[in-house]
Amino acid sequence: MLRYTACVLLSLSTFTVSAETVLVTGSNRGMGLEFVKQYADLGWDVIATSRTPSDDVELQELAKENSRIRIESLDVTNVDQLSSLKEEYRNHPIDLVINNAGLSGDRSKQAWGQIEKDEFELLMATNAFGALKVSEAFSDNLIAGDGKKIVAISSIAGSIESMTRPSSLPLLSISKASLNMAMRTVAFRLRDQDVTVALLNPGAVDTRALRQAFGLSLEEAGKATDFDYGGYETVSAKNAVSRLIKVINELDISKTGSFINYDGSEIPW
Repeated sequence: MLRYTACVLLSLSTFTVSAETVLVTGSNRGMGLEFVKQYADLGWDVIATSRTPSDDVELQELAKENSRIRIESLDVTNVDQLSSLKEEYRNHPIDLVINNAGLSGDRSKQAWGQIEKDEFELLMATNAFGALKVSEAFSDNLIAGDGKKIVAISSIAGSIESMTRPSSLPLLSISKASLNMAMRTVAFRLRDQDVTVALLNPGAVDTRALRQAFGLSLEEAGKATDFDYGGYETVSAKNAVSRLIKVINELDISKTGSFINYDGSEIPW
C-alpha cells in the first residue's frame, strides 16, 4: 500500500521511501536474512542492519538485486552506532521494527559449574539490551508510521512457567526472559501512541544458532548442512519467517505485550 513518497539523500546513495517500511536487526543470515528477503518480495522498503555488512555476501547480493533493500551497519549493543542510525533516519516513518539480532552463546561457557560472567554480559547485552535500545531509538519513527508494530524474536526458553527442568543453555534462557520483560516494558510505554509490541517464539529453526545450542562450535555450526538434531523437529528459516509474518500481520493493539507462538497462540510467561 503506497502511503507517501519521499526521496532522501543518504551517505552513499539515494534511498526512496515509497511503501511500508521495516527495519530488521541481525539481517546477515538465518531468520534475519529471510525477513529481509520476504518483506522485500512483498514490496516493502527494508532497512537491513548487520554488525559487519561488508562480510555479508548473501545480504549484499540480495541488495544488489532489489533496490528496496538498504543495508546499514549496526551492532545493537553499540549505543554510538545506534544514535548515528537514529539520526540518519530521523525523518523516516517506519511501520515495523523486527528485533531479530540475538545470540545463543557458547554452550561450554554456560554449563553448570562453568558459567562465565563475560558470556552472561554478552548475551544480556545482545538479547535484551539491544532490543530495548533499538525499540527506544526508533519509537518516534514508529509513531509517525502507519503500521506501528515492534516485534522481538524470543524463545520458549524464556518462559519461566514453561521451564520444567534445568536448561542446557541457562544464560540463553535468562537473557530471553529478560528480553520478554524489556519488551513488555516497551509495550506499556508506547501503548498510548497505538504502537503494538509483541514477543514471538519461532519454534525450533534450523540455523547456526540452533546448531551451536546442540553443541557445535561456531565454525562447525556455520559449515554444517543437514545437521542431525536427534529426531528433534525443526523448520527452515524460510518457513519459520513465513509463518511469523502471518502472525505479525494479525497483530493489533489488543495483543500488545503478549508472548505469541508461531501458530498465533499465546505462550505463558
